[in-house]
Amino acid sequence: MHPSILPLRAGLALLRVGQSGLPGRAGAALSRAASLRLQRAERPAEAAIDALRTRLRQSADTVEVVDYGAGTRGDKPPVRKVADIYRRAATGAAWGRFLFGLARELRPARVLELGTNLGVGAAHLAAALALNEADGGPETRLVTLEGAPALAALAAGHLARLGHGVSDDPECRVRVVVGPFAETLPGVAEAEGPFDLVFVDGHHEAGAALRYLDVLRPHLADGALIVLDDVEPGRPVREAFEQLRAEAPSAYAGKYGLLVHTAAPGPDSRREGAPAPAARESVPPPTSAGDA
Repeated sequence: MHPSILPLRAGLALLRVGQSGLPGRAGAALSRAASLRLQRAERPAEAAIDALRTRLRQSADTVEVVDYGAGTRGDKPPVRKVADIYRRAATGAAWGRFLFGLARELRPARVLELGTNLGVGAAHLAAALALNEADGGPETRLVTLEGAPALAALAAGHLARLGHGVSDDPECRVRVVVGPFAETLPGVAEAEGPFDLVFVDGHHEAGAALRYLDVLRPHLADGALIVLDDVEPGRPVREAFEQLRAEAPSAYAGKYGLLVHTAAPGPDSRREGAPAPAARESVPPPTSAGDA
């Protein structure tokens, strides 16, 4: 077990995320994710990602990074060590397990990630989608957006070595899109939606998060789950999360803020509508789905 799993499991229990107001499948997905446990058949995929983490942590390589407004403090050099990027910005092992659990339980057909970075978070999501398909689920698609071309290329290579098809071809499980979110998101949303799960892990500013979600609303499935990264008190994205959770069912999981999109009634409820008023509905507490 990764050493970060137990502390996060305890923290999630303390926050009582299993008793959040997320309705329906989103509530069940949150309960499963909060357990941070793996079924036996899921362990090889997570072990492969752990091996990727080890390679990144020990890497002596450097990569050129282009920032388009990451919402982080301080100037950063354009060429950085891969190991430093992993340490500072990659999705942590416990939080990756959390994302994996969300996707396994929610069983989304279309997933969108804003902020590919080195592809670690995407690896957890893609692994869950692959297992869902192997369990007899429908074909799935993960589209992940990254501003820095060199980072996107690294991430695509990591995902391909983990066994995921990476291409613009709709038959491939993963598509990596390069460019500023403001330029790439509208076209991606139109071409690839509606999305069942969205992970916003880039451009960590409140205004940016709100703008991107405004673009996405017409392209969200009814009941879609939105996960905002870095919503701890005092972080810029917290302001956006507080504004959004006044309009939609939500849960606060320490680092992540979760929101459920409910489409307004219409001829195509998967494409139209805005968040419904907030609801509070209990879901069962986290339960073990197998050994950790």
